[in-house]
Amino acid sequence: MIARSGQSHNVATTNAVVALAPSAKMKLCRTTSSDTAVRTGQCGVRYPDVVVDCGPPDPSAKEAARPTVVVEVSSPSTLAIDLKDKIDEYQAHDDIQVIMLVEPEVISVKVYRRDVHGLWTAEKYDDLERHR
Repeated sequence: MIARSGQSHNVATTNAVVALAPSAKMKLCRTTSSDTAVRTGQCGVRYPDVVVDCGPPDPSAKEAARPTVVVEVSSPSTLAIDLKDKIDEYQAHDDIQVIMLVEPEVISVKVYRRDVHGLWTAEKYDDLERHR
């Protein structure tokens, strides 16, 4: 049996794609969702909910050539893995510049950004009114 995502997960994923796609397209990048692999090590592969891939276009690619943004939409059952393992793996990837961790059940978004020196900063958003 395949586990299905709830509507809040799907809405959050769609919102991320819609928000990221115009800027990505202007930079000649592509925004994909859930079926695009991101290699996180020699044997490690993750499937973020959203990926912005700025590598050369390849319509048959199953893996992002140069992922620059990844979005993980968490559920209560995946939050611990998303917070620790995935964040660490994405931060170790040379191409990834932004990691978004979305918790739709509690309206929380944590954005990790790599600065020009390669250091990561984090911002948390949990108030929808403040960011409209």
